[in-house]
Amino acid sequence: MDDEHFDEEALPVVQLYNKKLASLPQTVLQQIEAFSEKRELYLKESFQYQVRQKTIEVQNQIKSLSGLMIPKVAVPRYEDLGEITRWLGLENFPGEFPYTAGIFPFKREQEDPTRMFAGEGIAERTNRRFHMLAKGQPATRLSTAFDSVTLYGSDPHPRPDIYGKVGNAGVSVCTVDDAKRLYSGFDLCTSNTSVSMTINGPAPTVLAIFLNSAVDQQVEKHLRETGKLEGIRKEMEQRYGAMDLKLPGYRMNLPETHQGLGLGMLGISGSEAMDPETYGRIREQTLRSVRGTVQADILKEDQAQNTCIFSTEFALRMMGDIQAFSPNTR
Repeated sequence: MDDEHFDEEALPVVQLYNKKLASLPQTVLQQIEAFSEKRELYLKESFQYQVRQKTIEVQNQIKSLSGLMIPKVAVPRYEDLGEITRWLGLENFPGEFPYTAGIFPFKREQEDPTRMFAGEGIAERTNRRFHMLAKGQPATRLSTAFDSVTLYGSDPHPRPDIYGKVGNAGVSVCTVDDAKRLYSGFDLCTSNTSVSMTINGPAPTVLAIFLNSAVDQQVEKHLRETGKLEGIRKEMEQRYGAMDLKLPGYRMNLPETHQGLGLGMLGISGSEAMDPETYGRIREQTLRSVRGTVQADILKEDQAQNTCIFSTEFALRMMGDIQAFSPNTR
């Protein structure tokens, strides 16, 4: 407030007000100044926000069965600066710190939120289940359950304490080829496809397996488009034949909705199939395009489920490293 516009009796109050206001952090002052403007945005007919350089427009209200227009976000009517500051710190608008209503201003629309949950036996068995669940759906949201052998970071083994648990109550995934088979037939880089993995303990390793399978899938698409995939496959058959081995393939009958995507690079890494520059470009684009979530709640593992295979401190550091690595968080 301007001290010159008040009489001598009110001046001490104004000076005290300005002093207290100046003691607030600059970030809080900026939030208070933007409060009224943001509130008006939610009161308009529509709301616009940016996600990955894309403008998304959402209707602010929804019509009820009785014909009433109900706002999707109920904004406060506070005028007192203290109430506004307290609300900004405890609740705030959706998509704003402390993110009590999510990290985006509105929930995604025009996408079926149904989770297609599956996980049993070998990768092909779960893949067939995924294709059955996803048939005819506008969005593909593959939610994966892993067996206890994978959850404990072990490889399938004939040992009695492991053999009976392989593929039991979850899918067995211990190699990149397993992940390629598991998600084959789904383009992992399309905007309507996302993958969720319930994994926790070995989350960084299984995430790396998934990301490598997604990159190789896009490498396969590139090789198909350039007519080079068949030559790569023949070279691989010769290499495996020299070791008296058969080239890895899909170990069950393909589902009717399976077009073969993801199976062309079984037994080989995409980095071996093309020059480093092209591979690097495809890898970078893939890491920016894949969507999904990885359950990595190591605190829950430590306190309850007891599949904590690393120390809590080390697991939390790995989670931070993954976030720092991800292109979408930079």
